[in-house]
Amino acid sequence: MPQRCTVVGVDGCRSGWVCAVAADGLSVRVVSDFASVWDLARERDAERVLVDIPIGLPESDRRACDREARELLGARAATVFFAPVRAVLDADSHEAASATNREHTGAGLSIQAWHLVPKIREVDAALRETQRARQRVFESHPELAFAAFAGEPLSESKATAEGRARRLDVLKTAFAGDGVGDDSSNAGATDASKFDAERAYRETLARTLRRDVARDDVLDALALAAAARRPLETLPSDPSRDAAGLELAIRVPTGALGTNTEV
Repeated sequence: MPQRCTVVGVDGCRSGWVCAVAADGLSVRVVSDFASVWDLARERDAERVLVDIPIGLPESDRRACDREARELLGARAATVFFAPVRAVLDADSHEAASATNREHTGAGLSIQAWHLVPKIREVDAALRETQRARQRVFESHPELAFAAFAGEPLSESKATAEGRARRLDVLKTAFAGDGVGDDSSNAGATDASKFDAERAYRETLARTLRRDVARDDVLDALALAAAARRPLETLPSDPSRDAAGLELAIRVPTGALGTNTEV
């Protein structure tokens, strides 16, 4: 991927989706639905979009990518929710969704995972309708990205001031000199001045309300934008596809926590 290509990191928020766009610089936008995320990606001719949402959905059993991600994160494994089976998308209540998931996998569906279902539906619809989106939009996970940048899972919760400060510190260098094909001797310094993640974070908080956009939503989108600029691999290394033809995989920076199967 060329150094200056555009990439987008996306995380869900209460009012829609937080989009961190990294091109010649770094900017953050908040949009109301995933159709608008894809519109933004098309307008910016984004080469890659990483989103923190389950994409490929199983018919039965739990996804291998979720199991591998939880294993890599160790004590932070609980930050990875097991994706629901595809039939859950037709459920109209948590009770019904949990019963459906239990019927197919032997395990119910957590309330946290149920709250993700409307956004899973949005992304699923966009990818099933648009071939180009299927070629550009991939599932990822911000805690795996942060772990890759830091060299280990971050023990501090992002719900705490300490955890947010640690992630901002990690993001200071996450964008520096990491573009694929970056062979410039001063690329790190150039990127540091143009990709000021903390400034983007503070500016986004200043123009949004916390009831609409949480602090960690912005941090997660920024982490995925930084990850999208790097070589990526999949968990698992040989992913299958679901009934809709979508990949059952999580993309992570190559070599993250000992992985090494670049795609």
